[in-house]
Amino acid sequence: MKQIIDKFVNGMTMYRLTLYALSIMAAVAIGFSVVGILQFNTISMILSISVLLAVSIGINQLFGYMFAVKTNNQSAYITALILFLIFPASDTLAMAVSLALVATIAMASKYLVVWRGRHLFNPAAFAAFISGIVGLQTASWWVATGSLLPFTFILGGLVLYKTKRLQMGLTYVTVSVLVIATITTLKGNSFVALLPVLLTSWPLLFFASFMLSEPLGSPPRKSQRSIFATGVAVLANAQLQLVGVSIGPQAALLVGNIYTFLSGQRGGIRLRFTSRRQLSRDQVEYIFEPLRPLRYQAGQYIEIQLPHDKSDNRGIRRMFTIASSPTETTMKLGVRHYTPSSTYKKALERLVPGSVLSATAIYGDFILPNDKSEKLLFIAGGIGITPFRSQLAWLASNNDRRDGVLLYSTRTEDDVVYSDILHDERHGVQVHTVRSLEQQDIAQYCKDIAQRTVYISGPPGMVDSVAKSAAALGAKRIITDHFAGY
Repeated sequence: MKQIIDKFVNGMTMYRLTLYALSIMAAVAIGFSVVGILQFNTISMILSISVLLAVSIGINQLFGYMFAVKTNNQSAYITALILFLIFPASDTLAMAVSLALVATIAMASKYLVVWRGRHLFNPAAFAAFISGIVGLQTASWWVATGSLLPFTFILGGLVLYKTKRLQMGLTYVTVSVLVIATITTLKGNSFVALLPVLLTSWPLLFFASFMLSEPLGSPPRKSQRSIFATGVAVLANAQLQLVGVSIGPQAALLVGNIYTFLSGQRGGIRLRFTSRRQLSRDQVEYIFEPLRPLRYQAGQYIEIQLPHDKSDNRGIRRMFTIASSPTETTMKLGVRHYTPSSTYKKALERLVPGSVLSATAIYGDFILPNDKSEKLLFIAGGIGITPFRSQLAWLASNNDRRDGVLLYSTRTEDDVVYSDILHDERHGVQVHTVRSLEQQDIAQYCKDIAQRTVYISGPPGMVDSVAKSAAALGAKRIITDHFAGY
């Protein structure tokens, strides 16, 4: 089952998967209104979604033109669909106009509520909060209904799985239920009696799957995301008031977005492409100059947006592990070019020096332990060497010697890249290039694996196989990072 899900979600970007999931939910909701499962006027629902889509796209294009930036209509579609599913359908001209204003607030926030080129808040949550404060329109969260729950559970689960935020979503739902149960019990009411209503009328799953999980709005590290999810859950469900205004999910998420801003990159990421160099027959290094300093740790990855015409199902955004060290002035990406190539890779090959690209954020927990005495085993398959290149370069530049072993598997000797850094004696890591990563090979090169934390990076199949072998050999701890046909 996991292989089937992986094949499905890895065939498209997170944004396209989210767009498809929300589109299915909107279509199902309208269909349910036609057959009477949902007691909404079908014409009103169609009018609402049409207004929200048209205004969101139009305002996005307008502000993109005003600020001379390339727009991403996928984001506008996603925001419009979320607004459709949380605001009541318009059955009057006045309500249609108010929905248009809500969409305007959402899209304008991406361009106006920013810090150094980085927008701060989830657009849909920001619009829901502001419209409620000024009395324009109040979010009803009608998507939280029993008939849509199976779709929210399945489609939302896929989104959380794709964004690697299942644990964060589960944390939010669990803490929310505990908070609601505590408040209900303290008030002398039965939580058991409330449970069916909680599951079918509270937007816990939808909120966690489609709003809390937004990559730019959630922190870059797992530990930070647990704090983020817990804090938002408490604020969203504790029935608190601030200056007479109830703090609902939208306000709680805005507070969480501020925490995200403080814990990650505090500004937009702009990269000027400077050059490329051939690493091997199908591996190329792309070198960028950040237009402002970057905050990241060796081993983390970045999501880069590369607008191009007629993009395939993978879209215009792609995640790459950063091959350079935070101590270097340029940012390096090691990229493998497959045949046939994606439209994104083809656009990357056509990139001319001086071109400026935007990046969403920098994420990841594939980082070195703070404890310098911890014994390490690095295992890389193919282009999976890039995070280790970053880590070894960082160690070397800081004269930080670690007790480490690196097993680097390539198809041929000609596929070995970054030899200069791999064999730099300053980092202290023993490097072995191998052709096989079977369990006996790992045991041969690392006899004390039970005392080591194992880092594994490469294609998904290789990572899963090596992780099982490492576990069978008694590895102390296993941390993985995979490259899913990027």
